[in-house]
Amino acid sequence: MNAMSWARTFLTELHAWQWLGALVARVAVGLLFFLSGRGKLFVPERRAQMRQTLIDARVPFPALNAVFVSAVEFSCGLLLILGALTPVACVLLSGVMIVALATTAIRSIKAPSLLGWLSVFLYLPEVLYLVILISVRTRMVERRSLDIRPHPPLAFSE
Repeated sequence: MNAMSWARTFLTELHAWQWLGALVARVAVGLLFFLSGRGKLFVPERRAQMRQTLIDARVPFPALNAVFVSAVEFSCGLLLILGALTPVACVLLSGVMIVALATTAIRSIKAPSLLGWLSVFLYLPEVLYLVILISVRTRMVERRSLDIRPHPPLAFSE
C-alpha cells in the first residue's frame, strides 16, 4: 500500500469517528456548567461569591439573577450531558456566556493595542465555551444523544 492510498484510507476511517469529538465536547462542556451551577446553587460561599460578582458588575436584581443563572447552568449543563434538548441548552448557556463577557470579562482586559486586546479576549474561557456551545448547537445530532429519537409525523386534520 503506497502512502497516498494509506492516507486516503486513514482519513476515510477517521471521518467515521467524527461523532466522538462532538460527544466529548458536548459532555465536557455540559459537565463544566452542571458542576459550576451545582456549586453556585448548593454551596453558600459560592452563591455569595456569584451574588457579589453580579453586584460588582451592576447587574440588576443580583440575588435573583445569581439563583437564575446558577439554575440555568445546572439544568442546561445536565441537558447537555444527557444530550436532551441540546439546541435549547446551547442557546441558554450561550446567553449566559455573552452576558458574562459583556459585564465582567471584557471590562477586565487591559491591553495597550488592539492586537493585544484581541489576544487577551480570545484567551478568555468564556469565549472558548461560547465557541464550543455554538459548535455543538450547529452540529448534526450525534448518535449518543437523546435528541436523536425519532419524532412522530405531524398529523394535520382537515
